[in-house]
Amino acid sequence: MDANAVRNFQRMINPDESELIRHARTGEVDGTKEYPPLKTQSLSDHEKQIIYEGKSEWMKYSSLIEQHRIELSDKIHRLQSQHESENHTVTTSLAESLNREVEVLDQELGTFSAEYKHHEDLAIAAKEEKHKIEEVLGRPLQIDHVDFYLPALIVLAIAEVPINRLAFELFFESMPLVSLLISAAIGGLLIFFAHTIGVLIKRLQCKEIEINRDNVYLTITLLSLLTMTLMYFLGLMREKWVDVNDPAALNLESFINSATNTDKGVAESFLIGSRGFTLLLLNLAIFTVGMMLAFLRHDPHPFYEKAVNVYNKAQQKFLIYKRKYEAKKNEILRAHNKRLNDKRNEIKIIEEQIKIYIRELDGIDKKITTDRKNLVSALARKVMAYQHSNQKIRKTPPPDYFRSDLIPMIEELI
Repeated sequence: MDANAVRNFQRMINPDESELIRHARTGEVDGTKEYPPLKTQSLSDHEKQIIYEGKSEWMKYSSLIEQHRIELSDKIHRLQSQHESENHTVTTSLAESLNREVEVLDQELGTFSAEYKHHEDLAIAAKEEKHKIEEVLGRPLQIDHVDFYLPALIVLAIAEVPINRLAFELFFESMPLVSLLISAAIGGLLIFFAHTIGVLIKRLQCKEIEINRDNVYLTITLLSLLTMTLMYFLGLMREKWVDVNDPAALNLESFINSATNTDKGVAESFLIGSRGFTLLLLNLAIFTVGMMLAFLRHDPHPFYEKAVNVYNKAQQKFLIYKRKYEAKKNEILRAHNKRLNDKRNEIKIIEEQIKIYIRELDGIDKKITTDRKNLVSALARKVMAYQHSNQKIRKTPPPDYFRSDLIPMIEELI
């Protein structure tokens, strides 16, 4: 509303003492003139001016009040329309937007995507394969020392190197690096044979599936013979190295010829002494440990562990993919919830503003009644100040309307 008009109206309904004195002096001046006359029935000019000034201010003020009422009604209507629009956005637009984003995500990463189907099919196929083997065996996977197994084999292979290195010093004393490399190769080969034989022995315990046991036995026998032969010759070479006084003067050819060119017979040349036998026992002990570890490490069924590993990897990949999908979906949901909360906060602010305007609009009628009553009361005080001073100074009696109730009269005039 117009601030000046409001201030003028407030001054009108709250007259200060100087204004009341001014009206009182005017009443004294008119009283000395015996005005208004005794028989007059209408208000004096000054009284009429007081009421007309009040009426004029009231008309301006009430016009502003009505204008403010219209403005409030318009604001409420606009806010209600905005409230309805925001509610529609919350209930329809945001929900549709969320559905569209989720559908796009499902097409790109979700249940309708080719990649999701691929991981899911792999997981299902691996589960079915594992389940088939479990139904046949009726037991869990029988493996032990899984994490310990590979490091243990490496340690055993390394342990073979210093044991077997001395067996090659007879031929490669001037080249220790060659002896070391050959020893490492022999150690790795022996541990590989131990691993293979241990696995094959464990496979023989599987009664649930058909395997060519003759081939398995033959393989175990050949590998065992080959291993024992290799360990035997390593022990023999170690024994020869100890027996020779000048090993640097010998080579592989002289060692082979020694079996036929010396006084000893062939059979005697291939006998192992205590030192060679010790080397043979050390190799055999390490080989046996490796074979036992291989036996404990593997399941009797040749494909059970592989099926379990494939199943676990497929499930893990599928789970990782699903987490990726769910993370993307959660991002969409968080963004949607943020937009939803922002909209709800906006709606709440609009609702509070509507309530404020409605309360203000509902209070306008009461305010008009109160302000009109205050105006009538203020005008009556001004008129009474005039009449009291007029009556006190004049010589003749005042007009009869001086004794009338001013309130109804002023209310009728304004």
